[in-house]
Amino acid sequence: MSEGPEEVSFSRDYFVEMDVRSEDAYKLANEWFDEVVFTKKLVLKSSPDWTSLKEEVKALRKTYGKVALLIVTKKPSLIREVKGRNLRALIYVQGGDMRINRTAIESRVDALISPWLGRKDYGFDHTLAGMASRRGVAIGFSLAPLLRANPYERALTLRFMMKVWELTRKYRVPRFLTSSAESRWEVRSPRDLMSLGINIGMEIPEARASLNFHPRRILQKLKN
Repeated sequence: MSEGPEEVSFSRDYFVEMDVRSEDAYKLANEWFDEVVFTKKLVLKSSPDWTSLKEEVKALRKTYGKVALLIVTKKPSLIREVKGRNLRALIYVQGGDMRINRTAIESRVDALISPWLGRKDYGFDHTLAGMASRRGVAIGFSLAPLLRANPYERALTLRFMMKVWELTRKYRVPRFLTSSAESRWEVRSPRDLMSLGINIGMEIPEARASLNFHPRRILQKLKN
């Protein structure tokens, strides 16, 4: 399936890794990808110290350039709080809880990562897909949880990813493929991530666009 005429404005051989979560993972990914986003996991039970967080993000930008904050929380209000701050970082939300999935999209975060994580269903429906498309919220398809799963969990997760991809394609939702690596051992090459996309139903141009066109569109937000 074609991604439309806009795709031709980007080199087809340019790949972006949107989510690595440790220094050693970043160093390896930086050898394989043209651009890499370093992600700081932000586990929140209450509001963070905003001054300290801003200083930490500033330091991370000096070291890594492009930075994302991954919000892991059970409180939807904290997503809105973080999104309302000018932290000069991409804002991701770890999916799984349906209230969190919905709030992430309503709040126009930059990406909802693995909305099916830890669920017995895929955590994403037609309503959320339509909303994500209108609000420009990307879906992150992460490989790392598959590496940690047992065979039954892996098969179930792949089925959920296929369902979410069907909705993402139907509603033209932005998306990216990523390792979400927390160590160098979880980092994978662009070819491996494209293989993940193909396994969940993407055609080759769609898998390529999930490492090129869509990530580069998202990264443009950091220039605003």
